[in-house]
Amino acid sequence: MESTHTKSGLSRTQHLWIAAGIWTLVGAGLFVMGLVFWFHFPYLGFLDTRHLLGGAAALTVGLVKGKLILDRTAGRVIERVETLQEPNPFKSVFQMFGAKTIALILAMMGIGIVLRVAGVSFEVRGLIYIAVGIALLWSCRRYWVASFQPASLVIGEDS
Repeated sequence: MESTHTKSGLSRTQHLWIAAGIWTLVGAGLFVMGLVFWFHFPYLGFLDTRHLLGGAAALTVGLVKGKLILDRTAGRVIERVETLQEPNPFKSVFQMFGAKTIALILAMMGIGIVLRVAGVSFEVRGLIYIAVGIALLWSCRRYWVASFQPASLVIGEDS
């Protein structure tokens, strides 16, 4: 008689899709809200030089943050996914991100709450949201690419 025992829990690809999906959705949401707050979309009320330069600066800061910080974070998460054995899907998602990444996520959420509660203007929050959103969108590519590659090609990737 043949055993039909199947491994419970999420696969490597499912873990990576969850991480990619979270970073993509949150990044896109923050980026769009940043555009609305800074440029007053959809009315296109502020497409003057000051706002265009400010938006370009926020994009630049966000891309640098994505490259220097969030790409490394994504790399750690991808490496951690390769070794996950937890059968409980909820526990494995928390293990996938790890304490450092969860702390980073909570810190960014906390900063957003503090900015809102402190009454920081929509425009300043817009610049911050543009920067953080584009950083997440830049780095989510690491998860999407890794999810379609065999595990051996992803481990130790630096770029």
